[in-house]
Amino acid sequence: MRHVVAALAAILLALTSTAKEQPVVSVSSEPTGLTVESRKSGKKMIPGIDIYFNGLVAIRRYDGSEATKHIDPGAVDRLTESLARTGFYKVTEDSFEAELTRADKPGAITRTFITDCPTWSLRTRVGNITRSTKFYALWEMAEHYPNNRHLKTLKDAILKTYAAVGEKVY
Repeated sequence: MRHVVAALAAILLALTSTAKEQPVVSVSSEPTGLTVESRKSGKKMIPGIDIYFNGLVAIRRYDGSEATKHIDPGAVDRLTESLARTGFYKVTEDSFEAELTRADKPGAITRTFITDCPTWSLRTRVGNITRSTKFYALWEMAEHYPNNRHLKTLKDAILKTYAAVGEKVY
């Protein structure tokens, strides 16, 4: 009987343990034409922020520095709820393009093309629901299209995430 209990305990532990805890909020800015090297490890890294359910925050900056912070776990819950309300995950390059097309005058198409900019990613995970999106040249496109609600939604969600941990985007 003792072996059965020990085996069940081992199985339950294996089922409830994960090799590595995943962040509940993750923002990254993957550069193009630039490699960011970690000052700690010397390896390539992607700048961004990972926020875990217990308030642990891992920060990777463009200058290669890395830091960890702790925020109140209640603040993490408020952030994930706030981000879900923004609908950031509905913003894609296709939805942006569709909004621009609707705004074009008949017979006229005007677009700005930008190269060598980072691809911004934002992902949240609450329970078994993961929401995410990626957008190339977000800040630069928002500058050229200041009235585009899709860009504003995504940019505001990323700024909200950085502000929640006391960091600046660049």
